[in-house]
Amino acid sequence: MYWWIFFGPWTWLFRLMSFFIPKKKGMILFGSNEGQLYSDNSRALFEFIQERDTDIQPIWITNNSDVFRQVDSKYPGSVVEAPSIKSVFYYLRSEQIVLSFGWQDMCKMPWIPSKYVNQLWHGIPLKKIGLLKSKNEIENDYGKTADLFIRSSKNVNRFFVASEYEKEMHRSAFAISDDKFRITGNPRNDHLYTISKTKKRHGRTILYTPTFRERREGSGKHSQVLIHPEIDEQQMHDFLIENNAHLIIRPHWITTSETFSSDRIRCVAHEEEPDLHQLFKEADILVTDYSSAYVDWLILDRPVIFSPYDLQEYTDKNGLTKEYHELVPPPICHTPLEVFSSISEALENPSTYAEQRGEMKKIYLEDMSGGACERILEIISREP
Repeated sequence: MYWWIFFGPWTWLFRLMSFFIPKKKGMILFGSNEGQLYSDNSRALFEFIQERDTDIQPIWITNNSDVFRQVDSKYPGSVVEAPSIKSVFYYLRSEQIVLSFGWQDMCKMPWIPSKYVNQLWHGIPLKKIGLLKSKNEIENDYGKTADLFIRSSKNVNRFFVASEYEKEMHRSAFAISDDKFRITGNPRNDHLYTISKTKKRHGRTILYTPTFRERREGSGKHSQVLIHPEIDEQQMHDFLIENNAHLIIRPHWITTSETFSSDRIRCVAHEEEPDLHQLFKEADILVTDYSSAYVDWLILDRPVIFSPYDLQEYTDKNGLTKEYHELVPPPICHTPLEVFSSISEALENPSTYAEQRGEMKKIYLEDMSGGACERILEIISREP
């Protein structure tokens, strides 16, 4: 019933109103994370435009009151909260839309043909996404918004990517024609390229960023895992003490965060810090499993360690775009001993596996060296 109303009367009403409410030249509506967070590529491009003298009027749309206050305090008058009459008016007045996830970023505003849609996406795919998965799998990932995702995934006028590899993955996942893609780099990575040119860090902070498996807690309790399910909190605490290190855990934004008693372990949820790259600045080693966040990390040329402790189960359930060892550089750890050994090695010799990291960076990010926001701004200012 909900989706009949959404794709029926609700959409028809917006299409009708769009004939009577003229679009404002240069107005672009930005959204991300289903309207819940102020983050990712949309945020990076939004702030880049805000800080420049252009004819574009960027507006952020959110369904989160905290996000509204955050953006409004920095850019007064440049954010609108949904649902509201004002958000509907801004949506109808806007010429273009900028997304980082899917149409859910527009806070349940229906897609209408008069909107020029720019998709920035939020990561280079390592696992199967979109139409590469079955409808049941998409429903598990997107919950009640699965129908909206499936129907709107092809309604894109421009899709910005960082490489031919990313282009091919998204072309297959969303059935989008080649002519809609622009290879520009990812906006959120511009400042990482700047950081990469500074003096290398040699600290002892480990950042763990597990990928999405189940919404909220789920039955697997993956949010409680400390890099490997056979490592308990006391073992991790003792290891961190022995190596004079600290561990930051960054749960996926749609899973549950945990609290740990160790003063060496800190969990930083999106509500506390929506921008993962701010945590990158603190970290010296990244540990992950299937998260494409590691691709951004490659820009910094710092050690990355992989702990795919449920590789077979995860692959059977979600699917990967290639064999796991083809998607990531070494080291790949399957046991607690391998995890601890690899972290110890990375702390003492951060240049180990640097060559392999560089090879993967060239595949995923090509020879980009920043400037994505500038390239995208030029395109959206010129087209249409």
